[in-house]
Amino acid sequence: MNIQHFNTANRELHLIDIENELGTGQVKAADIARFRTFYLKANNVPANAHIVIAASCSQNLLESAFGWPGARTVWLPGHDGADRALLEIAYEENVEKRYDKVVIASGDHIFAEAAEALQNLGVKVKVFARAVFVSVILRSACNEVLLYSADDFKLAA
Repeated sequence: MNIQHFNTANRELHLIDIENELGTGQVKAADIARFRTFYLKANNVPANAHIVIAASCSQNLLESAFGWPGARTVWLPGHDGADRALLEIAYEENVEKRYDKVVIASGDHIFAEAAEALQNLGVKVKVFARAVFVSVILRSACNEVLLYSADDFKLAA
């Protein structure tokens, strides 16, 4: 039996609450595609990064799959469904053993505890969020914070 060890150095996981980042509960593939371009550039995302897009309804999940090809898409229905889906990954998928850095693309305070837990395990954690909607608790919980404004990214009219 051949067991391989994967080097986790410089591996990144990007946990993206697409509804939060776009500021709407009804996302469209075209807006997600535009956000993808903006996000990848703003965060200097390496080609080998793992991207997870979360939504809180099945229609947004479908739009996410079309708007961000190659990303893993997850969803849980209901209030905070996208948040809960991403937290499930953060807590249950051995993130600290697989990644050197996690980027949380959401401004929701619900991620603060997970950010602190991952950092305590040696993972670098960055938050990427719209400046007007980022929680003070989340900001203070992360190693790095990158905020953007409505002037940086807008939904298509």
